[in-house]
Amino acid sequence: MADTSLIEPLTGNLEFDSLIAAYADEGDTDKADATRHQIWNRFGTEGTVFISDMASFSSTSRKLGVCHFLKLIYRTRKIIGPIIRANDGKLLKFDADNCYAFFARPDDAIKASFDVNAALFEANDSFGIADQVYLSVGIDFGRVLLVGDVDFFGDPVNTASKLGEDLATRAETLVTERAMERSDYEVPELAERMRARISDIEIEYVRLPMTEAARFS
Repeated sequence: MADTSLIEPLTGNLEFDSLIAAYADEGDTDKADATRHQIWNRFGTEGTVFISDMASFSSTSRKLGVCHFLKLIYRTRKIIGPIIRANDGKLLKFDADNCYAFFARPDDAIKASFDVNAALFEANDSFGIADQVYLSVGIDFGRVLLVGDVDFFGDPVNTASKLGEDLATRAETLVTERAMERSDYEVPELAERMRARISDIEIEYVRLPMTEAARFS
């Protein structure tokens, strides 16, 4: 028998982790399906996923050292957290230079992305180039497993992660078309509507550079 005491819990939420463990270990198909439905009934919800990434983190970290960027991560987290909450978002976690947040409405997530980069632009005025910080942000909407205020899982999480970490450049917000369909944000006429395929996932999204305050109808 395997030593399960060495297995790292997924989230630290006892109920969620126990249900996932039961689902993983269940050999009976019908019982496994019942457990899966229980997981979704208990933790499933619909909403907006916001994932940000510090632009140019890897290249600059290699040049200036990890301690330099740990300093920037700390400073950036102090800026991001209050802005997420001020826009009715739920800050779930930070992981290195990434931020993971959940919003009920896409509008609030889009506005938060603009507000965060505006605050960083203002803070950057006080620092030299090596100490300036910019974020790239990915936003998607859909059904996810939201585990309290600690984590989330689902297709929108995967998509937002790929947008924010792989496709967006500094001070850009990339928003999926399915999120834009539920938003009142006034997309600029010349905004780029893009399509990308990453790891066999096709994503349709809008590119929103942070050039002005977010506008809503």
